[in-house]
Amino acid sequence: MKEYRHEIPMRWADIDSLNHVNNVVYLEYAAQAEHALMADRVLERRQRGSVVVEFSRPIQLSRRPVEVVTQVRENSLVQCIGVQGSGRVFATVRSSFDIPGEVEPATSVAELPCMLRPSDLDCDGTVSAPRIFELLQETRIPYIATLMPSGPGGVVLATVSVDFLRPIRGDDEVESRLWVDRLGTSSYAIGAQLIVNRAVAVSSLAVLVGFDPATQRSRPLSEAERAGIAAGLRT
Repeated sequence: MKEYRHEIPMRWADIDSLNHVNNVVYLEYAAQAEHALMADRVLERRQRGSVVVEFSRPIQLSRRPVEVVTQVRENSLVQCIGVQGSGRVFATVRSSFDIPGEVEPATSVAELPCMLRPSDLDCDGTVSAPRIFELLQETRIPYIATLMPSGPGGVVLATVSVDFLRPIRGDDEVESRLWVDRLGTSSYAIGAQLIVNRAVAVSSLAVLVGFDPATQRSRPLSEAERAGIAAGLRT
């Protein structure tokens, strides 16, 4: 299977408060490589069905560019994201063009507003995949803050899966619904939906893992964290 390699320089704006590349930026790296393949007529523009991102290790700011290695399959893409010369995969983005089935809107869960910006829109007037991930992140963070008002300890995103059921357009009114899907010893999962016209446009599940910035390793959740997160478990 042929692989396509693209180098993408890092920017200061790519880095978050933990001195890691922000989760959403990985989608931008993958999208930039995908756009290059479309410009070279290796790929055609198609409606995306789902994306799963697996974060293996954090990327820190470097003078070396990010390298995206893309495998083009019959109905999917697999993109491994690393740093030039490291020989490591820091994240894997798996995109499928199979459209998922309908999902019922979640009930008896938290509801938060979700505001669109003109910059969220792709060239076809719909919200792009990286901006969908950003919208999900921007609602997930304040939702977690409602569960733990004093603030959670350090956490990192381990995996996030997103199903695109229907496009979101710039003039749509979007509502987000969130809940705790499961809770473990050192991790928990946040379910989320983006609702348009009372129908689910996007469905997502994000798994977060306790993280110690000092050791750069995973850690168990504290009892206070577990108690707060448990309050959001969907029954």
